[in-house]
Amino acid sequence: MTSKNPLIEGEITTMKTFQDYNSQAAACITKVKRTFFVTFALMFLTLSVMYGSTERFSNNFQVFRNVTTFRYNASRVLENSIILHKMLIEKETNTSIPINQNVNTQFQNKYKNISSKTIIKPIKNSKYSSNVANVKSQGVAKVKTQGVANVNSKSIANVNSESVTKEITTSVAKKGPLEGSPGTGSKEFPGMPDPCAKPRRNTGVEDILCMKRPELLPEYKNPCWMEGGVFRCLPYFHLIGICKSGTSDFFKRLLLHPDIIPNKGIFGKEIWYWSWNRFAIKDRGGRFKMGMTLKEFTLKFDTTSIRNGVDSQGHHNKVTGHGDPMDIWDRFREEATPQNTPGAEELLWTTPFAVRHINPNVKLLLMLRDPIDRLYSHYFHSGMGTSARSFHDHVVQSIGLWNTCLKQHSIRHCIYSPSMKKSLRAPIYTSFYIVHLKEWLKAFPREQLFIFRNEDYSVDIKGTMRQILHFLDVPIPSEAILDKMKSLPHFYETKKKKQAGPMMAATKTLLIDLYRPYTEELASFLKDDRFSFKDRSFAR
Repeated sequence: MTSKNPLIEGEITTMKTFQDYNSQAAACITKVKRTFFVTFALMFLTLSVMYGSTERFSNNFQVFRNVTTFRYNASRVLENSIILHKMLIEKETNTSIPINQNVNTQFQNKYKNISSKTIIKPIKNSKYSSNVANVKSQGVAKVKTQGVANVNSKSIANVNSESVTKEITTSVAKKGPLEGSPGTGSKEFPGMPDPCAKPRRNTGVEDILCMKRPELLPEYKNPCWMEGGVFRCLPYFHLIGICKSGTSDFFKRLLLHPDIIPNKGIFGKEIWYWSWNRFAIKDRGGRFKMGMTLKEFTLKFDTTSIRNGVDSQGHHNKVTGHGDPMDIWDRFREEATPQNTPGAEELLWTTPFAVRHINPNVKLLLMLRDPIDRLYSHYFHSGMGTSARSFHDHVVQSIGLWNTCLKQHSIRHCIYSPSMKKSLRAPIYTSFYIVHLKEWLKAFPREQLFIFRNEDYSVDIKGTMRQILHFLDVPIPSEAILDKMKSLPHFYETKKKKQAGPMMAATKTLLIDLYRPYTEELASFLKDDRFSFKDRSFAR
């Protein structure tokens, strides 16, 4: 009869107990992991829903904003992969399948008569080559944008869209804008994509391009309407620039007309809505908030005076306007427009399109001045320096960076790049008038814009005011009022510029070489040699 060894039995019992303990611990850890992941998923879903429904942002939601941006770009890449697939089928079957051109290319064709120095550089059409010949259905498609012609369509017919998205989302965002869906186009702006095609980003900037235009009251000369019992108005005219050309002096005199009502902004003139305040989606603490809305913009106009200004026949002929002199050139915040692609080579949708959509008949005014003299005033007015020497040094630095940028990018990229603006010590980008002008003429017809020079206005105030009032379709006032307009003292002078003294001759020479091709193009484009400014800095 075999006796049991109590030591062995004890060891066996201890081992079983230890194994049971390990099994229970593993099961417990598994349960904790599952609970953690389920809880995290529920929290993520809840915060995502909250983020989608709110209009005012906080730093806590910044991560979800990034996710939204990625989803937006990824969907655009998928749409463009559809175009790629269509082209491959067309090549294999020798059939014609209608495919939208690259948006920028369509735009070039429309404005092909404009000098290549100032318009968008067209992004080259992709030609499919053997670089993508061996892509398998479950592999990653490394699609290149240059040279893609002789593709075996069978080898990439079954490309997995998700793998394509992961590989090329980043590079596509750098190459150019992808806004709009394939096969769709804007009826309002021919040659542009549909700005309201989904998806659109939620950036905190109001989506004006997709707003329903208000139904205006026909008895009012100024664009006004009733909305929920509130009488609202937009400006009848808009002075779009340019700063340091005498816009405040001009506006002050214009407001002496009995039918022109000042707004509630600075000097009865400036509201800073289109280029600045509607993009003000961060406060000083870095927290996100909604920028100024269109409704808030309408509150800046004296609607009571417009409504009460009625003649004996019941017509309301009073009008109002505003003048924000940066509107002609400042595009630095406009990547936040819901329709624009973050990180794109160039902006596609700019402020002029939004202005035209919501206020299509607004009358535009543009006051220009010798680009070099104006730049000198702008430099000191903005507090960028204190002397002619500092201006010279900063111009040298800025021209160097500018020329480097132009070797790698289009002028539109360089002129509207926020990083370039921060790098340049002198605001040379503001005086390329022809570039900024054509940006507005993409959205507005030429006859809707009155352009005049400070140099002509200064020597003939009454004559210039008559021309502008005729353009505005506002009655010419009495000679007494015109004389009062003329006799007003000069409104403002940049004291810092006066203290700095005249510009250095070497600086002026550099700026003449920089701007001359653009002033000559401006004069040719407007068919008016005065805008070459040969009577000022560019005299030969």
